[in-house]
Amino acid sequence: MPRKPKPIKILLNALHTNGGGGLVYLQGILPHLAADTRLEWQLLLMPEVVQKLTIPANIKIRLAPHLKFGVSHAWEQLVLPILARVWGCRLVLSNANYGPLLAPRASVILHTTPRAAACWLGIYWQWYWWALRHLTRLSVWRAPLFFSVAAHIVPDYAGPRVAKKLVLAPPAMDPHALPAAPTRDPNLVLAVGDFYPQKNYPLLLQAFAKLRQVHAPARLMIVGRPVQTQVRDEVLQLARELKILDALTLIPGVPHRRLMEVMGQATVYVSTSSAEAFNMPVLEAMASGTPVVVFDTPFQREVAGADAQAAAVFVPPAGADVPAALAIALLGVLSNPTLAATLSKRGHQRAAGFSWQKTGQALTNALAKHLKV
Repeated sequence: MPRKPKPIKILLNALHTNGGGGLVYLQGILPHLAADTRLEWQLLLMPEVVQKLTIPANIKIRLAPHLKFGVSHAWEQLVLPILARVWGCRLVLSNANYGPLLAPRASVILHTTPRAAACWLGIYWQWYWWALRHLTRLSVWRAPLFFSVAAHIVPDYAGPRVAKKLVLAPPAMDPHALPAAPTRDPNLVLAVGDFYPQKNYPLLLQAFAKLRQVHAPARLMIVGRPVQTQVRDEVLQLARELKILDALTLIPGVPHRRLMEVMGQATVYVSTSSAEAFNMPVLEAMASGTPVVVFDTPFQREVAGADAQAAAVFVPPAGADVPAALAIALLGVLSNPTLAATLSKRGHQRAAGFSWQKTGQALTNALAKHLKV
């Protein structure tokens, strides 16, 4: 009987994964990576992230040292490639736009779009986005293959020749995370996302103020960490000026299971973001059966659908009065149960097309093919 080939070791570099969508993505793929016996996974992450994850027993955990920002990046680029070889890893896959360029067969999973840079002010942030863009371009150019959570961001980093190495591996929704029997609040409008400039929360508040003029019971809840406190403070100040502070609730981030409970309580989910890679909360809203209102942009269409059966109300992101158009769309869902039910049904159907099993298999099959196992 022929001997079964030994699995090939791969290092999954999660140094840049500590919360948000990156952490949800990592948790989603881990069981399916571990299930593929062709590959043997080692997971590198910060010690404080271990307790946030459920890590399969057959994935070996490697803990990264606590270092200052600049030193940690130097460690990743100069020391980690050596460690990966010492650990016997044939390939290093980074759960980020870029990773250790000198590591064996360094590959990446694109999670970020540089289009968000247009909303960020200040020399530091402009330098940050410049560095991210160029490190990503260098990473995908050098990679034997690379992955992306969305197709629309690939041209931002790779030309047609480099893009041939792409394998699409979008996020998904775990059905077990959905509340069993959600109880809808008929007046609750929900938005989810950390406080960054590209989320366009001031514009959302302007739209909500117009909505309240014709639908006074409406309430707005925003769930997101105040990563940039000045953006959060601007939202609070504008809410005071618009006299809607009494109808606004800000929740500074919650565990994912609690977030899904909140998603199930909302009657409509809204996203006014101008730049996303894969808008995960839109997928979560659809999976929860919550009707969705979003801007009509390629990244929103990639999640909610681009055909006549799309699972969202799409609002033009530019025009004479965008807040008014957004308010009309929200009012249409809040006041029309038939429309809400149709969107809910389509959302369920659309979300069912994404699965962590398919994403995990896309990753493992592409890696195994490249490594010839």
